[in-house]
Amino acid sequence: MKRDPMLMEAILGQLLQSPDPLVSASHIAQRLNVEPPVVRHHLSLLQDRQLVDESESGVWRLTNHGHDYVEGTPEQSMALKLSS
Repeated sequence: MKRDPMLMEAILGQLLQSPDPLVSASHIAQRLNVEPPVVRHHLSLLQDRQLVDESESGVWRLTNHGHDYVEGTPEQSMALKLSS
């Protein structure tokens, strides 16, 4: 499966905009009209970059580093760009 940087950005946006800090991969997939396995793969890639974290119950959240990246705070300059 190829990495899709636009999908990764969309997933981060969904996590940021969610009223609940914990969101399931299937909920994100439904909101983005993407198959759940594709979303889970991209969530794992985002987790590799420490932008998201999965809880024991299988739901996902933005990490502090993820908030910095999405919100464009000064700490973002230390984050790896998704397209690299």
